[in-house]
Amino acid sequence: MFRNCHRSLRVLGAALLLAALGCAPAAQGPVFDPFTLFWPMPPEKPRVKYYDSLTGEADVKGARKMSLGDVIFGAPEVEFNLRKPYGVATDSEGRVYVSDVGGIVVFDKKNGNMRMIGNTGAIRLVRPLGLFIDKKNSLLYVTDGALDRCYAFTLDGKVIREFGQKNELKDPGGVVVDTERNLVFITNTKNHVVSVFDTEGKFIKNLGARGKEPGEFNFPTQIAIDNLGRIYVVDSGNFRVQIIDQDGKPIKEFGSIGMRHGQFARPKGIAVSPEGILFISDAMTHGMTVFDTDGTLLLTWGVRGWEKGMIDLPAGVHVDDKGLVYVVSQWTAKVDIFQYLTYPEDKDLKTRDKK
Repeated sequence: MFRNCHRSLRVLGAALLLAALGCAPAAQGPVFDPFTLFWPMPPEKPRVKYYDSLTGEADVKGARKMSLGDVIFGAPEVEFNLRKPYGVATDSEGRVYVSDVGGIVVFDKKNGNMRMIGNTGAIRLVRPLGLFIDKKNSLLYVTDGALDRCYAFTLDGKVIREFGQKNELKDPGGVVVDTERNLVFITNTKNHVVSVFDTEGKFIKNLGARGKEPGEFNFPTQIAIDNLGRIYVVDSGNFRVQIIDQDGKPIKEFGSIGMRHGQFARPKGIAVSPEGILFISDAMTHGMTVFDTDGTLLLTWGVRGWEKGMIDLPAGVHVDDKGLVYVVSQWTAKVDIFQYLTYPEDKDLKTRDKK
């Protein structure tokens, strides 16, 4: 019954298409898109500009053109799209890596292809979460919350290192690497600590313990590292971000539970730009919060929805070498890319504030 109904709809669609071709009006030129997104809205000075989105093959290969035969008989193949993405990272060639169900999806716009790694071989990822690319050594670090492991892959998908073999990790979330000190920092979420390994996979120590005091954690999720080697931890169960040194000594904390600007309801991802701007996603508010490294609130933005630039159940966040901000929306299975806009007077203002 359903097949016959589906076939009838195709024939009806073809008839409507042929009729439309005969009476379609002449092209009117490009239509103005009112949804060219900037935040905040005028008269405020724009700070965030929508740049691009990634959802699947069409974003790297170009959308497949539908023919009349496709309308009547159906398209011959289904394009591959993201399903439930979480983490995101980029390499020095501009490729975008997204953790998804069962593997890592690699978007390569430069060469017009898309592939998946970590889904074949002896190690098959199940629930990959946090991603970090060590550009110095061309390695991709991936945490897997189901396998209780972190893996180091070559960028072509070969596993060369494993972290957490002796049950040191429980539902690991985020990972960062200090390539100068050869240290790997992993948010050990259900053990409520940050675990430190060397880059050869040897466990060194845990930072913190479960609690709410400075330097303690309650379900830490994601993690970031700045140019000075300071560690930024999303302490989700305490509704705050903590900045610590590499020995676990607390430097600063900010945030509190709530839905107001600068507060957190369900903080998830975090990234820090080379200029020291922090971007934090909140899955409850479906938005982004921006701070400087002193914990000063700079901006909140985000509109919930499916369209370009809209955010829905955000998770991982990443800032690339060009300063573009990547935000993963899990519910709508996409990665939105934004440009954070700065102005010369920003630096002058910060200098005056510190005097």
